[in-house]
Amino acid sequence: MSKAIGNQWTAAQIRQLKTLNATHSKRQIAVKLGRSQKSVEQKLAKLRDAGEIEKVVETVEFWKKKAVSLQEKLRAKAPASPKEPREDYWKKEAQDAQRKLAEAERSHTAVDILVEKAVELAPLRYLPVSRPFVHVKRKKGSPQSALLMFSDTHVGQCISADQTLGLGNYSFEIFLRRLRRLEQSVFSIIEDHTTTEVPEIVVAMLGDMLHGNLNHAVEAGQINTLFDQFYSAGHAIAQFFRNISALAPVRIYTAVGNHPRWQNQKKMPTDNRYSNLDQFLYAYLAALLRDVPTVKFNLNQQPSALFEVQGHQFFATHGDTFRGGDKALGVPNHAIGRNIGAVTQNFSSAGKVLPHYYLIGHLHRSITLPTASGEFLVNGGFPGTDGFALAQAFNLSKPSQRFFLVHPRFGKAASYDLRLDLGDATPHEYSLPGEFTCK
Repeated sequence: MSKAIGNQWTAAQIRQLKTLNATHSKRQIAVKLGRSQKSVEQKLAKLRDAGEIEKVVETVEFWKKKAVSLQEKLRAKAPASPKEPREDYWKKEAQDAQRKLAEAERSHTAVDILVEKAVELAPLRYLPVSRPFVHVKRKKGSPQSALLMFSDTHVGQCISADQTLGLGNYSFEIFLRRLRRLEQSVFSIIEDHTTTEVPEIVVAMLGDMLHGNLNHAVEAGQINTLFDQFYSAGHAIAQFFRNISALAPVRIYTAVGNHPRWQNQKKMPTDNRYSNLDQFLYAYLAALLRDVPTVKFNLNQQPSALFEVQGHQFFATHGDTFRGGDKALGVPNHAIGRNIGAVTQNFSSAGKVLPHYYLIGHLHRSITLPTASGEFLVNGGFPGTDGFALAQAFNLSKPSQRFFLVHPRFGKAASYDLRLDLGDATPHEYSLPGEFTCK
């Protein structure tokens, strides 16, 4: 197709550009529209975040009108008041309006620059998707919410088979395939295995979504930059959330992990845990999905998230503070007992409802322990066996994530440990814009 460089954009082309921008890279859009990539980039820059720009433009226009109005009143030279000549009064008002107009115009320029940078970083705003379902006839019964424990994706980590005696293998491509396997499993369970209505999907994001720049004993350098990890994970996970929101509204609660902490932090701080790359990823996801009304983020800035599902209380945290116990099995039973005891005392003294379920990640293995009010649930991880786990003689754990239904009366009902590596041979179908992708 010939390049239409310099041609005027028609209204139909602009509508097509906006539609393609939700799912295609700039290069792909340029090919489809028969234009240069630079032309597409320039037009998208002009169509930048309308809400922010319009707000500033309205401010500029307001002060322009006020300045004109004051100048007209100044020219009218109304009679002087006993306290101050009217001409002097209106002259001061006009000067003040001109000053505020100049400030508003400078702000307009600053917003232009910031929005351009945001567009450069996040060229997409994902839109809702629809999917034709084969609706099954639901049996009568109480609606049950679905809950997905989503954690320890470690985007950016690279594990080769020759590092793990052939027991582990992980890369960004494998992450994408396992994410797709997780998505297909959620669809299969809700569409084909569930007999009651599922009014919502609750997601507990428990941290270590990015691998960060930490490595055990500094044995290997990180080949994927932090920006590559952040950018690639954001677009892949945003598409995952957008897709599952076609099943039911999604509400997301977050906690940050220890791997994406700042490089100079020896350990995760107890305060300001949100100063963490996981927290930036969560905010980036919320921005990418701002046009999908069925996805709602609750960005938590505390070490733990507390939320309710079907009348049951959930306490969610990453789990890096849980230490001690059976090291080989990876069950920190002493720390778990101390944590439950402390939470019980603190909540009871404050008159708060005790958690029925504790959700943690970090340990990369599925564990269920009973408590007096419910269960203590540990999530699996995406990578599977790595060199550190092998060197520490941890027992092997397959890549998995936990998914279950929550009944209003009985609490956790049907439960699934979703095996992710079963999808390693299947193409993922996610699309990533630009050149920033993990290796």
